[in-house]
Amino acid sequence: MSEMTREEAYDRIAEIAEKHALIAQAFGGVITVVHPETQRAHGIEEKCLYMAGQGKYPEQKAEPAPAANKTAAREQADLFES
Repeated sequence: MSEMTREEAYDRIAEIAEKHALIAQAFGGVITVVHPETQRAHGIEEKCLYMAGQGKYPEQKAEPAPAANKTAAREQADLFES
């Protein structure tokens, strides 16, 4: 496989993430890619599938989305530990 630029790599990652409904949100060159198990655990799978054109519009839930909790904070911390 030939070398690609960072820009080409970003474009390829974005393309794969979009195709597989892994994007929770994207704006200004920042893409939040979320594993399907995590999407289900946090109740955003329908939204991700809809945004990728793979599902129907998510129904509005009566209760608000859960606020960030310590479990989610611990999951994120793992990303930055060396």
